[in-house]
Amino acid sequence: GDRVLAHVARLIANKIRGHDIAGRVGGEEFCVVMPGATREQAREMAEQIRASINSREILVAKGQTLRVSASVGVSSSDEEAHYDFAHLQSVADRRLYLAKKAGRNQVRAED
Repeated sequence: GDRVLAHVARLIANKIRGHDIAGRVGGEEFCVVMPGATREQAREMAEQIRASINSREILVAKGQTLRVSASVGVSSSDEEAHYDFAHLQSVADRRLYLAKKAGRNQVRAED
């Protein structure tokens, strides 16, 4: 578990822009804040991160690898001119669960 989380954290850190902020917000959930990005730009970055995570196998034991998938929810202040972080995180979280419900390993940027 910890190996997978560290692997995913590195992949996220390698994909985001220099002024973006990423962090773990729950058991296996991460949040990326992208100041100045539109919803479409955030969706594109989320797709790049998702594809990067899913394209690599992680060595978990001698001779045993694991492929990880990612479900991603995206929100943006440009949708409703709403800049409250808690609100934006709530919208992204709702979309994350929609992505999981729709089959996992996908990005969801709308309801």
